[in-house]
Amino acid sequence: MFATHSLWAQTDTIQSQVDQLQALENRENFSPTIEFIDQLNRLGEIYYHRNPDSLYLLAMKSLKASEQIDYTAGKVDAYRNIGAYHNLKGEYNQALSYFEEGLSLAEKEKYWLGLANLYNSMGLNAYERGNYADAVTHYLQALKIKEEHLPQLEQSKTLNNLGLVFMDLGDIDKALDYHTRALKIREAYNDQTGIASSRINIALIYKKRGELEEAMSQFEATLEIGLQMNNRQLISVSYFNIGELFLIRGENKNAFINFERAFFVDKERDDRVGIGYDLLGMGEAQLNMNQLQKAKENILESLNIFVESDIKSNIDKSHLLLSKIFERKNDLAQALYHFKLHKLYQDSIVNLEINKQIQDISAKYESDKRETEFLQQQREKDLLNEKKMAQNIRNGVSIILIILLIAFILAIRSIKAQTKAKALVTRQRNEYEKLNKKLLLQKKENEKITNQLFHVNETKDKIFSIVGHDLKSPITSLKGLMQYVVDENLDQKEFLLVSKQLRNEVEQVHFTLVNLLNWAKGQMRGIVTDPSAISLHQLVEQNISLSEPISKNKNIEIVVELEENTICYADKDQISLALRNVLNNALKFTPKGGKIIVSSQRSGQGFWEISIKDNGIGMSDEILKNLFSKDPSNKQQYGTEGERGTGLGLQLTKDFIVKNGGKVNVISKPGKGTTFTFTIPSAYF
Repeated sequence: MFATHSLWAQTDTIQSQVDQLQALENRENFSPTIEFIDQLNRLGEIYYHRNPDSLYLLAMKSLKASEQIDYTAGKVDAYRNIGAYHNLKGEYNQALSYFEEGLSLAEKEKYWLGLANLYNSMGLNAYERGNYADAVTHYLQALKIKEEHLPQLEQSKTLNNLGLVFMDLGDIDKALDYHTRALKIREAYNDQTGIASSRINIALIYKKRGELEEAMSQFEATLEIGLQMNNRQLISVSYFNIGELFLIRGENKNAFINFERAFFVDKERDDRVGIGYDLLGMGEAQLNMNQLQKAKENILESLNIFVESDIKSNIDKSHLLLSKIFERKNDLAQALYHFKLHKLYQDSIVNLEINKQIQDISAKYESDKRETEFLQQQREKDLLNEKKMAQNIRNGVSIILIILLIAFILAIRSIKAQTKAKALVTRQRNEYEKLNKKLLLQKKENEKITNQLFHVNETKDKIFSIVGHDLKSPITSLKGLMQYVVDENLDQKEFLLVSKQLRNEVEQVHFTLVNLLNWAKGQMRGIVTDPSAISLHQLVEQNISLSEPISKNKNIEIVVELEENTICYADKDQISLALRNVLNNALKFTPKGGKIIVSSQRSGQGFWEISIKDNGIGMSDEILKNLFSKDPSNKQQYGTEGERGTGLGLQLTKDFIVKNGGKVNVISKPGKGTTFTFTIPSAYF
């Protein structure tokens, strides 16, 4: 469950790095530097597995900047990140071409870290394609470079990868040797994350070999590290595996306790597959303790998760355990039904395992052969290099003596005047070329700065226009209300009425400012998403609550018809603001006593379709045509109570939805209301 080639995601440094890069780019007369390019590449590595599209965009930006200042290390790292993007997409041949491009540059420049990382990525490329022999070869090449040129901690990553390859090949002893070597290095550097990763891999090997005490010791150590670091994934995995060890030893109560602890952590993390594993473990422990009803409930719930995720091995096990439960309950028909399903899945898994074993035997033979050949070639190459070096030293000394003699003779016979004239011409030509290049670079830089200033000035004018026209009126109204409260001696009832109106005015100004700031930020910096699994039910309820003063004032009914478990994968803040903008528009253009319906349904594979339908005044074709115009002034329209807006809300909504991978559609007719529909990726397919 835990031994993978990918690094654990970093979550706390992304925004700070984005801000640093933005600050550098916003400087006057900005031009790329080595520091700027290195930051682009490191940020891209953080986005690996988290947001592949951002990884690709940052890598392309880094490659362009590196070519501009001829920074070889930056090009190498950019090529590696572009290749990693294609690896994640399953475009392995395309990924390999980028790795090879970077490899030639790194070898020429003797950029050891980049060279080792490229071989490591090529190893992962081969591993994911099932080509274990090539994976071993590339990992060994990376390890050799790291041993000769890089800090020891870097070696531990490649040793860990080699251990995973040989673990898949069934060579447990060799896998244990590589993981143990990686662990010793990580302990020497006190790399807690790396130590936990190595210990889990080693514990899984001990568990596979039946050495349960050793496995238990390792899992307890990883649990302690997880608790110290508050790493919820590590805590969950440790509890689950400790539970499995207790289950093997027949200590069912202790097994249940640890499975239940893992369940609570996975539920907090919203890890649906992890919850399935935990429920299956809890059910098996309860079956062994003859708690048949509870066991049945937990196993049936886990079965639904495994069917949804198509995890055949656990579907097989779930049906087998259910067969045993119904047999003990004397429900022989259900017992036979689940046993037949168990046999059906078991036969399917056995056939797959037989084919895999045949492939693994062949791959293991080829990998062992490649590893032996590689080590032998390295030994022969080292001996040959030593001989060549000695011969080269002798030849070099002879050549240097001859060159010195020839140079001395030529220097005496050369004509000084001619030498000076040639030197002068060469110097003048070089100076002219340098001046010409400098002028060209300055021209491009001036054009770039002019374009930047134009866009900044244009954004500034729009902001001032909105502040002057659309914020002035509600702020003036707010000021008048506040002055009225100060000047008049109001009783409690009058004060409550005024304070309610005052709150509505403040809320409207605040909402307008939020839209304005988000629009301005998107114009100047671009929109950066931070997607996660979010419950649309919670977002809709929150925004309905925020809009309650308006809906109550206009006596508008808001009906929520969302399907159960409408869980999306998107940026929570951006989707919340988009929902609030659409809901606010529906309230604005719906007359008193109207009705708004918020609903959801599946849209194709992997998407939710969210609809907000009102029975308001609707829109003409002309207004609908300019609804998402970049110029807010093109779509100014007043609400049923004379409400005004900046025109930025719908533009922001569309930008946020599209940035999160969705699409927007609006259907409206004058007098017949409006239906605003958008799609968002689902968190679970």
